[in-house]
Amino acid sequence: MKKIRSKYSNPDFQFVRFSLAGHEFGLDVSAVREIIKYRAPAPGGNLPFAEGYIRVRSMLVPVIDLKKRFSLPQTSLESSMIIIGLIDSLIAGLIVDKISDITLGAKDFTLSPGGTGFPWDHLVEAEVESEDSHVLILNADGLLTPEEKAALSSPLEPGGQGLSGPEMGLKKPDLL
Repeated sequence: MKKIRSKYSNPDFQFVRFSLAGHEFGLDVSAVREIIKYRAPAPGGNLPFAEGYIRVRSMLVPVIDLKKRFSLPQTSLESSMIIIGLIDSLIAGLIVDKISDITLGAKDFTLSPGGTGFPWDHLVEAEVESEDSHVLILNADGLLTPEEKAALSSPLEPGGQGLSGPEMGLKKPDLL
């Protein structure tokens, strides 16, 4: 039997492991820019899962509550974390319950596992076994539709609603 080669079986593959309402997820570390403690965002955005914007260095970053995005029960945000990451061409913050660790490689993996009826099924690139648990690796680029990305970035572009300065137009920097 031929063994499937994938980035998930490569010992250099790394992912940030996090939890949401008891479910274990991961994001490829290449999509993650930094991780910060939760802080309440300034209100903004008209999407039901958008919490608003936070300032990270000199940028205004839209913040997405993944529990709301995936229709999971809401809990206190006091101990939550925000993953600042690249979602296609938009830098955004993702509110998660807890960051477990940054994990190297996977003992075993399944590419594009079958649907389980969860709202994140279409985002799952692989299911990996890591430290006796199964982690769903999400495709960060698929977290938002083009319309949602436009809605989150439009207040940050010139002529947007009341925001100006160097934080406008949060697009992927050339040197990340």
